[in-house]
Amino acid sequence: MRTQLLLNCFAAAASATTYFLTVFAPNTEVDGALINASGQGFYLSLDGPSVYCPDNVSDCPKIEGTLVTSNMTAMAVKVPGGQQIYVLPDGQVQYTRAHSSLQPPGSMVGGWFNKTVVLSSNDSRYAFDYLAPDGSGKGGVKICPDVPDAIKGTGAGYSLYVGTKAFNESFCIEAVGLNLMPKNVTFGAWEYV
Repeated sequence: MRTQLLLNCFAAAASATTYFLTVFAPNTEVDGALINASGQGFYLSLDGPSVYCPDNVSDCPKIEGTLVTSNMTAMAVKVPGGQQIYVLPDGQVQYTRAHSSLQPPGSMVGGWFNKTVVLSSNDSRYAFDYLAPDGSGKGGVKICPDVPDAIKGTGAGYSLYVGTKAFNESFCIEAVGLNLMPKNVTFGAWEYV
Protein backbone atom coordinates (compact mmCIF):
# COMPACT_ATOMS: atom_id res chain seq x y z
CA MET A 1 0.00 0.00 0.00
CA ARG A 2 2.75 2.46 0.99
CA THR A 3 4.74 1.65 -2.18
CA GLN A 4 1.65 2.24 -4.31
CA LEU A 5 1.04 5.57 -2.59
CA LEU A 6 4.60 6.71 -3.31
CA LEU A 7 4.30 5.59 -6.94
CA ASN A 8 1.03 7.52 -7.26
CA CYS A 9 2.73 10.64 -5.85
CA PHE A 10 5.57 10.30 -8.36
CA ALA A 11 3.08 9.81 -11.21
CA ALA A 12 1.13 12.91 -10.18
CA ALA A 13 4.30 14.96 -9.90
CA ALA A 14 5.56 13.73 -13.28
CA SER A 15 2.33 14.72 -15.05
CA ALA A 16 1.99 18.12 -13.38
CA THR A 17 3.18 21.14 -15.25
CA THR A 18 3.28 23.50 -12.29
CA TYR A 19 3.28 23.46 -8.49
CA PHE A 20 1.94 25.48 -5.61
CA LEU A 21 3.93 25.68 -2.40
CA THR A 22 3.16 24.87 1.21
CA VAL A 23 5.44 24.88 4.24
CA PHE A 24 6.75 21.59 5.63
CA ALA A 25 7.54 22.38 9.27
CA PRO A 26 6.02 19.68 11.53
CA ASN A 27 4.95 20.73 15.02
CA THR A 28 4.93 24.47 14.19
CA GLU A 29 2.10 26.92 13.56
CA VAL A 30 3.17 27.29 9.91
CA ASP A 31 3.17 23.61 8.94
CA GLY A 32 1.06 23.18 5.80
CA ALA A 33 0.61 26.92 5.29
CA LEU A 34 0.06 28.03 1.70
CA ILE A 35 2.69 30.37 0.23
CA ASN A 36 1.53 33.19 -2.07
CA ALA A 37 3.32 35.71 -4.28
CA SER A 38 2.93 39.44 -3.71
CA GLY A 39 5.20 42.46 -4.10
CA GLN A 40 7.97 40.34 -5.69
CA GLY A 41 8.19 38.10 -2.59
CA PHE A 42 6.59 35.00 -1.09
CA TYR A 43 4.39 35.23 2.00
CA LEU A 44 2.15 33.19 4.28
CA SER A 45 -1.36 34.17 5.42
CA LEU A 46 -2.36 36.05 2.26
CA ASP A 47 -5.81 35.37 0.79
CA GLY A 48 -4.19 34.80 -2.61
CA PRO A 49 -1.46 36.07 -4.90
CA SER A 50 -1.20 39.59 -6.30
CA VAL A 51 -1.74 39.28 -10.04
CA TYR A 52 -2.29 41.47 -13.09
CA CYS A 53 -3.43 41.06 -16.69
CA PRO A 54 -3.71 44.10 -19.01
CA ASP A 55 -7.13 44.99 -20.44
CA ASN A 56 -5.78 44.67 -24.00
CA VAL A 57 -4.88 40.98 -23.52
CA SER A 58 -7.70 38.78 -24.78
CA ASP A 59 -6.43 35.48 -23.43
CA CYS A 60 -5.70 36.15 -19.76
CA PRO A 61 -5.37 32.78 -18.03
CA LYS A 62 -7.64 31.89 -15.16
CA ILE A 63 -5.97 32.74 -11.84
CA GLU A 64 -4.90 29.41 -10.37
CA GLY A 65 -2.96 30.69 -7.31
CA THR A 66 0.79 31.08 -6.89
CA LEU A 67 2.35 28.51 -9.19
CA VAL A 68 6.03 27.83 -9.87
CA THR A 69 8.01 25.55 -12.16
CA SER A 70 9.35 22.24 -10.86
CA ASN A 71 12.89 23.51 -10.31
CA MET A 72 11.73 26.67 -8.47
CA THR A 73 13.53 28.98 -10.90
CA ALA A 74 10.48 30.57 -12.53
CA MET A 75 6.90 31.59 -11.89
CA ALA A 76 4.26 29.80 -14.00
CA VAL A 77 3.10 32.88 -15.92
CA LYS A 78 1.96 33.64 -19.45
CA VAL A 79 3.52 37.11 -19.71
CA PRO A 80 6.19 37.18 -22.48
CA GLY A 81 9.65 36.72 -21.01
CA GLY A 82 8.29 35.10 -17.85
CA GLN A 83 9.29 35.92 -14.28
CA GLN A 84 12.39 34.37 -12.72
CA ILE A 85 12.75 33.31 -9.07
CA TYR A 86 15.94 34.32 -7.27
CA VAL A 87 17.36 34.68 -3.76
CA LEU A 88 18.55 38.04 -2.45
CA PRO A 89 21.94 38.09 -0.71
CA ASP A 90 20.10 38.30 2.65
CA GLY A 91 18.14 35.13 1.83
CA GLN A 92 14.72 36.49 0.91
CA VAL A 93 13.18 34.52 -1.97
CA GLN A 94 11.85 36.87 -4.66
CA TYR A 95 10.78 36.96 -8.31
CA THR A 96 11.44 39.44 -11.11
CA ARG A 97 8.90 41.93 -12.34
CA ALA A 98 7.24 41.18 -15.66
CA HIS A 99 9.23 42.29 -18.74
CA SER A 100 12.43 42.50 -16.69
CA SER A 101 15.26 40.15 -15.81
CA LEU A 102 16.69 42.66 -13.33
CA GLN A 103 17.91 41.12 -10.08
CA PRO A 104 19.80 42.98 -7.33
CA PRO A 105 23.60 42.49 -7.30
CA GLY A 106 24.66 39.31 -5.49
CA SER A 107 21.33 37.54 -6.07
CA MET A 108 21.42 33.80 -6.70
CA VAL A 109 19.36 31.58 -9.01
CA GLY A 110 18.97 27.87 -8.36
CA GLY A 111 20.07 25.91 -5.32
CA TRP A 112 16.73 24.13 -4.84
CA PHE A 113 16.70 20.34 -4.53
CA ASN A 114 14.39 17.45 -3.59
CA LYS A 115 15.11 15.42 -0.46
CA THR A 116 13.53 12.50 1.35
CA VAL A 117 12.68 13.13 4.99
CA VAL A 118 12.30 10.07 7.22
CA LEU A 119 9.82 10.95 9.97
CA SER A 120 9.68 7.45 11.46
CA SER A 121 10.37 3.87 10.40
CA ASN A 122 6.98 3.80 8.66
CA ASP A 123 6.74 7.37 7.41
CA SER A 124 8.85 9.34 4.96
CA ARG A 125 8.00 12.42 2.90
CA TYR A 126 9.53 14.46 0.16
CA ALA A 127 10.47 18.10 0.60
CA PHE A 128 12.05 20.80 -1.49
CA ASP A 129 15.07 22.33 0.26
CA TYR A 130 17.75 24.89 -0.53
CA LEU A 131 21.55 24.97 -0.59
CA ALA A 132 23.13 28.25 -1.70
CA PRO A 133 24.86 27.71 -5.09
CA ASP A 134 27.77 29.98 -4.06
CA GLY A 135 29.65 27.14 -2.34
CA SER A 136 29.19 28.66 1.13
CA GLY A 137 27.44 25.58 2.49
CA LYS A 138 24.59 27.79 3.77
CA GLY A 139 21.01 26.80 3.18
CA GLY A 140 17.75 25.58 4.57
CA VAL A 141 14.25 27.04 4.36
CA LYS A 142 13.33 29.71 6.91
CA ILE A 143 9.90 31.20 7.56
CA CYS A 144 10.50 34.65 9.05
CA PRO A 145 8.05 37.05 10.73
CA ASP A 146 9.63 40.13 9.18
CA VAL A 147 7.49 41.39 6.25
CA PRO A 148 8.32 44.52 4.21
CA ASP A 149 6.40 47.72 4.92
CA ALA A 150 4.75 47.52 1.48
CA ILE A 151 3.18 44.17 2.45
CA LYS A 152 2.09 45.11 5.98
CA GLY A 153 -1.67 45.44 6.19
CA THR A 154 -2.27 42.68 3.61
CA GLY A 155 -2.50 39.93 6.21
CA ALA A 156 0.95 38.52 5.43
CA GLY A 157 2.42 37.12 8.61
CA TYR A 158 5.66 35.52 7.44
CA SER A 159 8.17 35.83 4.58
CA LEU A 160 9.95 33.00 2.78
CA TYR A 161 13.72 33.07 3.30
CA VAL A 162 16.58 30.63 2.81
CA GLY A 163 19.99 30.43 4.46
CA THR A 164 22.74 32.51 2.84
CA LYS A 165 26.04 34.02 4.03
CA ALA A 166 24.29 37.35 4.71
CA PHE A 167 21.13 35.92 6.31
CA ASN A 168 20.51 37.60 9.69
CA GLU A 169 16.75 37.50 10.34
CA SER A 170 15.56 36.81 13.88
CA PHE A 171 12.76 34.64 15.28
CA CYS A 172 12.47 32.55 12.12
CA ILE A 173 10.98 29.08 12.01
CA GLU A 174 13.39 26.51 10.57
CA ALA A 175 11.28 24.55 8.11
CA VAL A 176 12.20 21.07 6.93
CA GLY A 177 11.48 22.39 3.45
CA LEU A 178 8.66 23.17 1.07
CA ASN A 179 5.98 20.87 -0.26
CA LEU A 180 5.60 21.18 -4.03
CA MET A 181 1.96 20.33 -4.68
CA PRO A 182 1.24 19.43 -8.32
CA LYS A 183 -1.37 21.30 -10.32
CA ASN A 184 -2.21 20.23 -13.86
CA VAL A 185 -2.34 23.68 -15.43
CA THR A 186 0.29 25.56 -17.37
CA PHE A 187 -0.14 29.05 -15.90
CA GLY A 188 -1.10 30.43 -12.51
CA ALA A 189 -1.69 33.94 -13.85
CA TRP A 190 -0.68 36.34 -16.59
CA GLU A 191 1.86 37.89 -14.22
CA TYR A 192 2.48 38.18 -10.48
CA VAL A 193 2.90 41.68 -9.05
